[in-house]
Amino acid sequence: MALVDLENLKSLVKAGSSAVDERDTFKTLLLTILTKASRVDLHTDSTEVEMIQRIMQEYTGESYDAATIRSEAIAQAQESSLRPVAKLASKVSEDMRVLAIGALKEVMAADDRISYAEIDYFNAVAAAMRLSFADVAGLLQD
Repeated sequence: MALVDLENLKSLVKAGSSAVDERDTFKTLLLTILTKASRVDLHTDSTEVEMIQRIMQEYTGESYDAATIRSEAIAQAQESSLRPVAKLASKVSEDMRVLAIGALKEVMAADDRISYAEIDYFNAVAAAMRLSFADVAGLLQD
């Protein structure tokens, strides 16, 4: 088993994955899971918003203002089902799904506390994206 090379994955997303559609789907998936995560504990902390802004810029090359992220978080909080996440995840590579779950972990840790609701959400997202425990841990099979 080898650790995931996040720099290599980030460059795939930004510069040359096989399809523009996959990159656009990844952007939507990432924004969906990250903004909803910021709202799971019913409080969108400014450090979480800043972390989402940084991740979206770094992983996709797109910048989002705080107001957009906060309004998306409110909209995502209204959606109780993870079916949209599962549908989006099915259209991107496993490497991109692993990158997304890693980003989710960063956002959840941004405010230095992780609630039980956030843990439940993380587990549900990982399941919806059909990621194994090894995937979530950042391990890949050779």
